[in-house]
Amino acid sequence: MTIDNRTLSMVVPYLLHNNEDENLFIKILARNISQKPLISFNLNIIQCLNSQLFNWTSVESSLTLRGEFVRTTFIDTNIMYLSSGITYLRNLTSIDCLTKTIYRTNHNELFKINLKIESTLNNYCSNENLCYPLNIYQCDLERHRCICRSPFQSYLTKNQQSICIHAVENIDQCTMKNFHCLEWCHHNRSSTMCICPNKLSNKKILDDNRAYCEGLTNGLCNSFIQCPLGDICVDETCQNINYKLHHFMSFDIVTISIIVSSLILFVIVIILGICICILRRQRWKKHYHSSSDSVYKKKQQINIPTTSNYDNIIYGVFHNNVQLSSNLLSSNDDHVNDTSSFTTTDLSSYHPKIVFLGGEQQLTAIYA
Repeated sequence: MTIDNRTLSMVVPYLLHNNEDENLFIKILARNISQKPLISFNLNIIQCLNSQLFNWTSVESSLTLRGEFVRTTFIDTNIMYLSSGITYLRNLTSIDCLTKTIYRTNHNELFKINLKIESTLNNYCSNENLCYPLNIYQCDLERHRCICRSPFQSYLTKNQQSICIHAVENIDQCTMKNFHCLEWCHHNRSSTMCICPNKLSNKKILDDNRAYCEGLTNGLCNSFIQCPLGDICVDETCQNINYKLHHFMSFDIVTISIIVSSLILFVIVIILGICICILRRQRWKKHYHSSSDSVYKKKQQINIPTTSNYDNIIYGVFHNNVQLSSNLLSSNDDHVNDTSSFTTTDLSSYHPKIVFLGGEQQLTAIYA
């Protein structure tokens, strides 16, 4: 807003509720959405230096400095309806009926009124300078629509005008002068004139004409934002009770299933180990007994000869060797008679003893 002696420049904001329009000299006259709004301008805002109040009854106005000035006469109220833009005023006149005195401004004095209507989120724009105020709105050059700058958020007025406001936890935190600031809704408030953080919660109105902020599932929750029905606030996050219980039960079922499966697998491994040990032991016993039986059967199959099947030549050689050995022994014996002779039987009646020694080489011994 810029004010000097004869110039007034400002952005006229939309009213959040109807109670705000009392005693306002300048306000927006909202009409149908299809029609452009007008500005209600009370001429009483223009006063003389001596602080004397005048009810102006007529004024001359023009939209351009060099254009034609048109006089407007007021009967009951001295309110003008202006469009957004610049309007020049001159020759303001007031009549005092009691004293029959006419008061008029100097004919060469011009009053410049530069009023701009606050933008809405539906306004068309082609550049950044067409969204008002500039520090709150910006132009989306792709959609050619005015949008809110951060940290402002949209708010729908009672006249269905979508505007940008500043949401704060406490009204003292509002640093934007001459601009809309609303507190967050909570149960301690006795009015519905509040707002909820955009994209974090939804505004809910109670039966006793109070409002509160209802958070979203898996969204933020605190002293201002409450969780929806069926949710609880855990670590400043709204969590669904049924989902949490189902998730907990699912987690327990999975855990129990894993533990039971591990135990079953462990028992199976132990049983397989015992079976393998038993099978290996049985195989070892079977192999041992089969080896013993084969040796025993092999021994049984061997026929030890009881008589000599060798020819007489072999026996003759063996007989001569035995006779030679006997003679040698008898000659060395002092107690034996030298004249005694070694008597033997006939070769035909001589039968040596044969002993089977066995083994891999199948050895046989012959004893006299």
